Amino acid sequence: MEKSIINIIKGKYPLSSHTSQPSPLGWEEKNKFSDQSLISLIKNGDKEAFNILVKRYEKKVLNILYLQLGNIPDLEDLAQEVFIKVFKNLNRFRGEAKFSTWIYRITINVAHDYKRKFKEGYSLDEPIGEDEEDTFEKVISSEEEDPLSIVEKEDIKKKLHKLIKELPKEYQEVLILREYEGLSYEEISEILRCPIGTVESRLYRARKELKEKLLKEVGNYAL
Repeated sequence: MEKSIINIIKGKYPLSSHTSQPSPLGWEEKNKFSDQSLISLIKNGDKEAFNILVKRYEKKVLNILYLQLGNIPDLEDLAQEVFIKVFKNLNRFRGEAKFSTWIYRITINVAHDYKRKFKEGYSLDEPIGEDEEDTFEKVISSEEEDPLSIVEKEDIKKKLHKLIKELPKEYQEVLILREYEGLSYEEISEILRCPIGTVESRLYRARKELKEKLLKEVGNYAL
């Protein structure tokens, strides 16, 4: 995918507003660089550095979009839109937050914009006042009923993807960022620009609702 993104950008936007010498380093050397180091090269006109950055994050971006939107025909186009937004706004990135935080925020915003074309959003910030320390696996399964023992692992993955897409967007976001991307509450709070307590509340409710949906789905499957 990164080649098509590069071609789109080369045709529309200059990589740099000033002339610079290309980096003498090769792909393998640059690929070991931190995100911030790659961004410095990109700002100096290094096309290959941007290519590496796209390669580094394309699967994560596609995963977030897929889990929120499903396997829609526009998925790769939306991923390209994310990276074009990244490229066009890279000069504004000052490194005050991690680059991963910044690109996740852009990805979620692109997904929001797409969903707004089809339905209204939700607002679910109500506090729950409950501590929640269970892992995703513990919440999905239970001592009374274990859906993972009823259906095959791959089938459960497909059902989870389907059910996650049915959750309100606030629930989808925290679930995807926490359980699929492995981000901390602090990172999710920064990406979504909401208090950590709100992140915890949404995650608790997301897991609870997903478990209920999954148990219902498994019950229907068993029938």
